[in-house]
Amino acid sequence: MGAWGITMRESDGGLDLLRTIVEEHLKKVEFSTFSVAEAIEIVKADGLEEIRKANRGTSAADLIFYISENFPRLFTEGALLIAECLADYYRTGELTVIEYVGKNYNPVEHHIKEFTVTDADLRLLLEELRKVQVPKHEMYQSWFEDSDREKWLAHIQSVQRSLEEHYERAGL
Repeated sequence: MGAWGITMRESDGGLDLLRTIVEEHLKKVEFSTFSVAEAIEIVKADGLEEIRKANRGTSAADLIFYISENFPRLFTEGALLIAECLADYYRTGELTVIEYVGKNYNPVEHHIKEFTVTDADLRLLLEELRKVQVPKHEMYQSWFEDSDREKWLAHIQSVQRSLEEHYERAGL
């Protein structure tokens, strides 16, 4: 996945995926609305494309195997990224994303003040957040230092609480 911070937005993979969401979704709507359903579809497509590229020239049976082995991890990482974005929005009333433009990749901040999220989207994100907290989960086990795992777990639980509070307030 690349270098890790504690959050998905601090990881190479998370930042790359967020850049893909910016390019394929947010730019098209002029950064007006973050559609969770659209972001989930982008995560799925991006994960499948990553697996296809990494396994070019393999047989169909091998490709199916690689997808079955790798897609769940890639999807979970993407779902956590989207959950973090949604939690930031719930906490602050906006999501700030940075778009890098021009030849010099000049950073431009965009403040997204509207999200569309369905009950099913929210349940899916909460399910992914709960799964990674199980000590046997691959992501839980991926931390080399217990202190980093504890920080990550506190972060995941904070994101989960934000989403659950909204879910309860909305009467879902």
